[in-house]
Amino acid sequence: MGGTSVRLVRSRQETRAAVLSYIWRKGGCFRTEIAENVGLTEASVSRIVAELRSEGILAETRQTAEYQGGPSAILTLSNNHKVGAIEVSNNRVHVGIADLAGEMLFSERFDLKDGASAQSVTQALDQSVSALAERASRTKSHLEYIGVSIPGYDPRTEINPIIALPPASILDRVRASFAEAPVEIANSVVARAIDQRLRLGVVDHRDDYLYVFVGHGVAAAVVNEHWGSGDVIACELGHMVVEAKGPRCRCGHSGCLEAYLSTSAIAPRLKIEEADLLALGDTWPQRVPLGEKISADLMGRLRKLGMAIGNALNLIPARRVFLGGWPANLGAEGHAALTAGIDSSLLGGASRVTLKFVQSELGREPASALSLATFAYLKCGAQPVAEEGRRSRIFATT
Repeated sequence: MGGTSVRLVRSRQETRAAVLSYIWRKGGCFRTEIAENVGLTEASVSRIVAELRSEGILAETRQTAEYQGGPSAILTLSNNHKVGAIEVSNNRVHVGIADLAGEMLFSERFDLKDGASAQSVTQALDQSVSALAERASRTKSHLEYIGVSIPGYDPRTEINPIIALPPASILDRVRASFAEAPVEIANSVVARAIDQRLRLGVVDHRDDYLYVFVGHGVAAAVVNEHWGSGDVIACELGHMVVEAKGPRCRCGHSGCLEAYLSTSAIAPRLKIEEADLLALGDTWPQRVPLGEKISADLMGRLRKLGMAIGNALNLIPARRVFLGGWPANLGAEGHAALTAGIDSSLLGGASRVTLKFVQSELGREPASALSLATFAYLKCGAQPVAEEGRRSRIFATT
């Protein structure tokens, strides 16, 4: 990857965030790489690195240089600082603690029935928060940030169509046990997109892209690739109407994308209980026998997904799409169906779009919420957040 000749004007926080974000995604790098790729002078990098090392946020180790006379001191995020996570899914709540380097130090899960009542959700959330607080106290782990990932979360509404618990109630429960820790609450797709961005690592492209996930529902987020920003914004794809007279959706409308692609829509076609389909994870297309008629039906549904993606791309300046969830396990045929759908709705056609399948790696929970917490901490420059900022951060990435 070539370096940049543009030196950006940044605040101290933004500069620290840009350096930390690059090291995080790279998984460790040399000082010269930072200067070349983050738009800083080598003198600025040395000053910032010295500062971050003195605070114990960065660690530096020696390794054999790639070439004679090359750099040998590699920078990584320290394992001295910890973040916490609460990741809610349709059928369980996961909690965890990890260091900035990504090593999971603790995780536990609590069962939650799909469509559970507000009382049941509250009970599961209370148990999970208590477990996280107890482990943090017992191991004397100071949590720099806590990431909370919730499907269907939207701070603008009081009703969550998936999890029967209002945003304010969730925050109150976390605050009761972690009064000092900043909290980042986000829609699950935002946390997944951040985690996927981390696993993609450092790439040549620095333009926006669309991340789409298909599982229990359909969700999407727009991801900004710039090192110092990396904003991730949820966009409503699942409830885009693709057929005005289509089947009824749980949101009350008819013909929404979720009415065709959610597990509740797919399970009856496969003649399998939705709970059993969910238990199979994203690999169910490889584990459930699919006859010719069922395969054709799935391809038709994927074309609708492609149409919705094409319509989304008509509104946002992105030409790259990363798609995770069960469609990623339908191979070339599924890719072709999606491309055909995009081609039918995108101005200019699908030839300008790069569509890639990515494995969501279900079962890694609460990895996404931990990535969300780390992302939030690094984005503020790994600096203490004032009380006022602590309150405002809960809506920042939604």
